[in-house]
Amino acid sequence: MKYLHLGSAAIAVGASLASATAQTCPPLGIVLPPAQAPGSNEGVISATKKLTAILESKFSSQLNSSGISLVVKSTHEDVPLFSYHFTPPVLSGIGTTAINENTIFRVGSLSKLFPALAALQTSSIHMDDLVLKYIPELKTAVATGSVEAIPWDDITVDSLMTHLSGLATDTAMDLGVFPLSIWQDIGLPEIPQGTGPNCSGLPGTVPCTKEDLVDELKRREPIYLPYTTPSYSNVGFAILGMVIDAAINETYINAIQNNIFDVVGMNSSSFNGFVDSFPEDGFVPVGETTWNATLGVFESAGGMFSTTADLIAFADGILMNRFLSPRRTREWMKPRSHTSSWGYSVGAPWEILRTDQITADDRIVDLYTKSGDLGLYHALLGLIPDYDISIVVFAAGAEVSSDTTAEIFSAVTEALIPAIDEAGKTEAVTLPAALVGTYTDKTTNSSLILSINSDNTLTIQKFTVRSFDVLHHSSLYSLDALSIGGGSLPEDTYVDARLYPTNLVGKTQDGVKQTSWRAVYDTSTAKEKSEEDAKLVFKDGSCQSWAQLDRAAYNYLSIGDFLFSYGSNDEVTHIRNAAFNVTLTKAC
Repeated sequence: MKYLHLGSAAIAVGASLASATAQTCPPLGIVLPPAQAPGSNEGVISATKKLTAILESKFSSQLNSSGISLVVKSTHEDVPLFSYHFTPPVLSGIGTTAINENTIFRVGSLSKLFPALAALQTSSIHMDDLVLKYIPELKTAVATGSVEAIPWDDITVDSLMTHLSGLATDTAMDLGVFPLSIWQDIGLPEIPQGTGPNCSGLPGTVPCTKEDLVDELKRREPIYLPYTTPSYSNVGFAILGMVIDAAINETYINAIQNNIFDVVGMNSSSFNGFVDSFPEDGFVPVGETTWNATLGVFESAGGMFSTTADLIAFADGILMNRFLSPRRTREWMKPRSHTSSWGYSVGAPWEILRTDQITADDRIVDLYTKSGDLGLYHALLGLIPDYDISIVVFAAGAEVSSDTTAEIFSAVTEALIPAIDEAGKTEAVTLPAALVGTYTDKTTNSSLILSINSDNTLTIQKFTVRSFDVLHHSSLYSLDALSIGGGSLPEDTYVDARLYPTNLVGKTQDGVKQTSWRAVYDTSTAKEKSEEDAKLVFKDGSCQSWAQLDRAAYNYLSIGDFLFSYGSNDEVTHIRNAAFNVTLTKAC
């Protein structure tokens, strides 16, 4: 493979890195089809039992007045893969006495997913539209002549959804809303009576209106120019709600109800107050004061009530393209910017976590999450598209925090995903649709042997076409072969060939199911990759499989394209490589 070098700027790092074991480098995404029945896999069942013990020992056993609700689900199964609910021994006397998947919590900023999705569903809203198109009065919400004036002519709908608008984080949390003497005790000047902020929606205050927000932004400076770097903004999502209202000439709350809640049966979810069943089904921990508050213009930023059951249905709906077309769902679930953390990127408004600690091959897996906090309520929704898995975690009470939901989410992911990864391997080996085996075409003396290695990846053990060993001569399939003289053809001294599934799946005119896979032939050893990484200024520089998926073609056909065909029982029957013009039949 050829890799990008930074010339004289390349930095050689310590020998410890050079001697490190290089990771495998698959394309980003799935390496095997997701497990279709993880809930019946013995390894997964064992992992859920261990996870229950972890949750009890590390979390619920420490709680006296705080509750937990957790659900994990695969889109391929009708019932949750795992559930865990903890009702504390000390209750407030308001709401439920037994937490389960139908218990209603506040979810804070997790709410932001819903106006973002509603905006994407609204055909009259374009992401590059200026906010002023919908809310022209914001033009006056600017400090005239100030270097810190809000540049409304550059703020788009997209920038609101992706935290790239540069707008203030909040106005509802302004300390001046609460006229306490402690502010002067810690050095802040006194605010003349009647001139400071006076709305919020938090207990003891009135909610802010749209007019309040426009007026407040005349005095609230931005953080950055738009599209500089992500900066979390509740103000941006308050304005997004106003944009949707203007675009559809009704409320974004109605749009969410009709086009999201009703689509997947989220009957316990609501904005601008709770549903009628809250007095029986809601959880209000001891000391919680925001449980019945409404947030006015900031409802779209964090006012939602929901249950783990409802949010699992929502997550299923995203992964199964029930809200947007498949193409637009894929587009939505992509990073829009990065943060200063290697493991944290920002979407619209996804909080995208990267981990290389949960699979057999230590590959990167992206976790699409959204968290939220309001008062003593903490929530986190996570989607793991590589495995078609969704996770919803609630924790509420004085003894828990946003760290608790993040730690529970991490514990769940680390406990279950390795087992689900193994379940996918087991299905690929043992089910009728098993991928492994020997495929031959006797008329051309061609054969292909596939197996699954310890990395849970489909590997090519043998590939010969017309008696020629393709596998061990993969480097020949490039223009470099033009310079080879006579004599025997050079053989690769090392090759690690793997097949990776694409999402090109369909049926022929005859109704035969087919799936497309791509081959990656890696001819660099772990030692060579580590030595290469040590010469580069960027992390994991030797991992460039994304650029190698379609380098070699012959007569318009990719040499690395393998098309799998399936029989009536969903079993793999044939594999075709069109570039070599061979169709290989699976041996019985």
